[in-house]
Amino acid sequence: MVKHLIISKLAVVTQTNLLMEIQPLDQLTKIINDALNGTAKLHKSFKTFFVTTSILFLSMTKRKNFTQMALFSDCSESRFRQNFQKKFDWVRYNLAFCREKLRHRIAIAIDPSYIPKSGKHTPGTGYFWSGCESAAKWGLEILGIALVDADDRDAIHLRAVQTVDIVSKGRPPKYLAGMDNPNSLLAWYLKVIASQKDALLEVCKTIVADAYFSKKPFVDGLIDLGFNIISRFRSDVRLRYLYDGPKTGKRGRPKVYGDRVDIRNLDMNVFVSEDITSDDKVVTLYSSVVWSVGLKRKVKVVIVDCLEPGKKTQERKVFFSTETSMSAKDIMDIYRSRFQIEYLYRDAKQFTGLTHCQSRKRESLDFAFNMSLSSINVARFFSRSCGMHLSVSNVKTLIHNADMIQRFIRMSGKRPHRLLNTNDFKELLYYGVSDAA
Repeated sequence: MVKHLIISKLAVVTQTNLLMEIQPLDQLTKIINDALNGTAKLHKSFKTFFVTTSILFLSMTKRKNFTQMALFSDCSESRFRQNFQKKFDWVRYNLAFCREKLRHRIAIAIDPSYIPKSGKHTPGTGYFWSGCESAAKWGLEILGIALVDADDRDAIHLRAVQTVDIVSKGRPPKYLAGMDNPNSLLAWYLKVIASQKDALLEVCKTIVADAYFSKKPFVDGLIDLGFNIISRFRSDVRLRYLYDGPKTGKRGRPKVYGDRVDIRNLDMNVFVSEDITSDDKVVTLYSSVVWSVGLKRKVKVVIVDCLEPGKKTQERKVFFSTETSMSAKDIMDIYRSRFQIEYLYRDAKQFTGLTHCQSRKRESLDFAFNMSLSSINVARFFSRSCGMHLSVSNVKTLIHNADMIQRFIRMSGKRPHRLLNTNDFKELLYYGVSDAA
């Protein structure tokens, strides 16, 4: 009934064997194909499948599983199952959306994300830390790798790898296990970064991560791979001033460091203060190169006073970079941009079905996780290319409308007249799109 109402409203031309091209779908297809051209040579049928699946992830309002995707496309359920098991270079594909960012202050952000799962037969299930619940919960976990932009405060997904083979079912893993333990989470995360090292180093050598990753074995491993890291120390971190006094002339190893750094009573002969504007507030940064006792290396630390929500007293937070030549402002801005990766997870869980895949094959899960997160890249790039700055929610509504219009036209056998139906098509396309320019 809806189909006939839409078609009857549109003026048609006499030829019935041609279809009206729907501009948003054409733009989306071009964006995806351009990104695919930067990857390894792909078979034509797989490229067609990939474009179709990407559009499905942005247009479907149902759960993104094989059964539902088959209902909303011309592909069979078995084709989805087969192609989701194929290997694909997600980093090279997503780098196509990063070209404009390479001139900015960028870094590679890493952050694990918990995905709820109630069953016990899915590969990689176990107890993982859930930030929302502040507890270890049963489910899955992925380590997300994204490019964050400190200038635009934006993030672009590069790769997601599921955490597997380290969890003993039935009990929570030891989250603070050292790198000497081959089953530790930190060892697994480092292994993931090592597997993507070559592609990542071509883009950026700086990795930004939260305080959980600021442990010596992990930091040493990153540096051995050719990266430097920006992270945060605990407030009770042990730091020492570098010794720059006269040589004693005594035998033995020369003195390397001096007194302990009291972060609440800094030696301003060593530390440099700098005022920056952040969120319309003036923030003072205190920075210096000091010796980290825990990391056993020189680091550039940046100390800032932070007033936590709900607290009356300020707390000093300590950020650091293993690249000692980096400016305090860059360290601070890049670390703050790290949180943008959380918005990727949020949008993927809300709009592109990050938690929907029900497959029991690792390869299929990997494809589904990365397709969901990469679809957020496509949606944001599409919004910028259109110059409308739409939210992911509104991009999804727009693509859904365009897909439905195209389906109605194809099934009717009519070819609407483009000029006569401009206003009608615009009304149908932007139905439910709240922030279109």
